[in-house]
Amino acid sequence: MLAILSPSDLNRSMRGTAEEQGSFTAIDVLCEELLDDEGFLVTLREARGTVFSDEDFDVLYPSDRGRPSHPPSVLAALLLAQIFYGVSDREAERRTRVDLSWKDALGLPLEHRGIPHVCLVEFRARVVRGEMAGFFNDKLLQLAKRAGVIGHRRVVDSTGIADCVVTMDTVSLIRSATRRCLDVLGKLDKRIGGATRAALVRTDYDERSKPEINWSSATERQELVTELCRDAAVVIEACGTINEPVLDEAAELLRVVAAQDVEDDDKGGFAIRQGVARDRVISTVDVDARHGHRSRSDRYDGFKAHLVADVDSDLITAASASKATTSDEEILPELIEADPLAVAEVIADTHYGAAKTRVALGASGIELVAPAPPASSKRDFFSKADFTIDLEDGAVTCPAGVTVAISRTSKAKRTDVRFGEHCTSCHLRTKCTTRRAGRIVEINPAEELLLSARKARWTPEFRDRYRERARIERKNAQLKFRTQKIPWRGLVKADAWVKLRVAALNMDRIGRMPGLIG
Repeated sequence: MLAILSPSDLNRSMRGTAEEQGSFTAIDVLCEELLDDEGFLVTLREARGTVFSDEDFDVLYPSDRGRPSHPPSVLAALLLAQIFYGVSDREAERRTRVDLSWKDALGLPLEHRGIPHVCLVEFRARVVRGEMAGFFNDKLLQLAKRAGVIGHRRVVDSTGIADCVVTMDTVSLIRSATRRCLDVLGKLDKRIGGATRAALVRTDYDERSKPEINWSSATERQELVTELCRDAAVVIEACGTINEPVLDEAAELLRVVAAQDVEDDDKGGFAIRQGVARDRVISTVDVDARHGHRSRSDRYDGFKAHLVADVDSDLITAASASKATTSDEEILPELIEADPLAVAEVIADTHYGAAKTRVALGASGIELVAPAPPASSKRDFFSKADFTIDLEDGAVTCPAGVTVAISRTSKAKRTDVRFGEHCTSCHLRTKCTTRRAGRIVEINPAEELLLSARKARWTPEFRDRYRERARIERKNAQLKFRTQKIPWRGLVKADAWVKLRVAALNMDRIGRMPGLIG
């Protein structure tokens, strides 16, 4: 086992060192019969010192001043165990003190009082700042790659994960952002800060609670929004007089939240706009969190996690987090680039089946197994799928049997096929279009790819291959198991959490493959 020792004289950095040395109070010596023979913690014990070692974290400890840290390989193992089991920092500390399995996995002797939670917090901050969150999964994938267990077929999907902050309404957003600007302004220049406060209509920005008005009165609500917007304009103008990055950031946030939900009421005031802005900021505490939706009825506030899993090994080969409003196909190239092996096939759902994605993957020699997006249409109206598109003859035939030629002007642009006067006296017009100029059918530059994909979707071969997509749904469920909300704030930390969580899941999976670790 590994006993925790002080750094030797040769190691002058703050990084502690775990050296191999037997101990009479080692858990595996005193309590071997009480320990599990397999499981995540057993795999973690074997990985510590082999998959990752203290030397791997030298970059996180550049200074030679201060007390030596706990060995980073032990802290890294503790971090992975915490994230795998979804426990708090203090609960992780408690388990290192009283849980034999945790002590054994970390190499702690029986009498060890546990690793303080502040050491875990500090190490985690070093990992995030040093951009080493992806290091653990990279090491595991290299191990699996050398063993030859990773194939070239991938399943891809995303899932929404809620954030850990309260979603704010328009009034709370503007008041909170204004308060932040006034606080920063007052610290940087008391004179300007005081003059700015004196120029505001409202004087209650230091109060955390909402203003006391008759919230059932539309007039009072609109008056409040008008006052908040006018005060926001005064504060933003005052912030522009001082050149300071922190103040500029606070002023930009105020500018965004004061404009995203509000519109001019044409009476010299402001009113809350109907609808929701697409990239709406939902909190001043976590400015990266967004409204997201898995379906029309299933909505959440937070981030989106993107995963790529290998069909052969069931390992997650790439992962990242993005804002909830980011489209799936936008992140796909980044995920393919991060994969440790060349990808030959991608299996995905309709969100990845657009023409742009098919063309890009085809150019890279990657086959996409995904349904093409269905043709959209108004309710009870004919969709594009009801028209017969013959690219070989260059013609489109409508449900009424009228054929119109396709006249392409450029291969890089869509072509509009106009039925025009044919729709004037058509008996199916009421089911086809309400346009005076008649029905228009758009022909995509990659229409041939889309037609081929729609045709292939119903073949037995496609169904057999597409069944593998269920694998990524299971991975999405595993990612959120025990942790329904990301416990860290901000996109950078959310991405780090996803990568660390994936590393823990992959370690658990590799532990079930005989001979890969240990």
